[in-house]
Amino acid sequence: MNREHDRNDGGEFQSPALERLVRCLGRLPGLGRKSATRLALHLVARQDGTGHPSEELVAALDAAREQVTNCSRCGAITEADPCRICRSERRDASQICIVATPVDILPFEKAGFYRGRYFVLGGLLSPLDGVRAADLPFDRLAERIEDDGVSEVIIALDASVEGETTALYLQRLFESREVTMTRLAIGIPVGGALAYTDEVTLQRAFQFRRSF
Repeated sequence: MNREHDRNDGGEFQSPALERLVRCLGRLPGLGRKSATRLALHLVARQDGTGHPSEELVAALDAAREQVTNCSRCGAITEADPCRICRSERRDASQICIVATPVDILPFEKAGFYRGRYFVLGGLLSPLDGVRAADLPFDRLAERIEDDGVSEVIIALDASVEGETTALYLQRLFESREVTMTRLAIGIPVGGALAYTDEVTLQRAFQFRRSF
């Protein structure tokens, strides 16, 4: 006699609704089939008492979609436009830190050492992926630098081919302006073993070595 299975021979649930939920969750970054399945089963599990995690999740998603937006000046995630960083008079308007995505702002704000402002590009130059200069807000960035009287542009982009390409483009774009261009130093992390450091990181660490 055949045993009953939760899934069919193709590895899918017999419930189309549950399978659809698993597939939707699996499209999220960092979630594979197994992780998506665990989340889906947790969300649809019947629980005693009032309230259910899926109900709270749906309410939170609805609220976020209605209230969350991007700052019209810097591109950061916010509910108020402009965002609190752009509105704050205590932030140094003469410094602007260029990042690729809104998430890249979070570690700076968590550390608390940077008191300037930001500009989110919303991506990186990548001709192979069809992302060209016209697809990124470089014109709006130039206007922001001019309007705010920015004296230092800090490039804080990923140490990748796309990040390097974008950084070089920014350098050429503003080299004729009276503005200082700086970028984050990239090197061997604290606690990192030299023997396991990749060649690019080692080269950058050597290139930007300093006296002590």
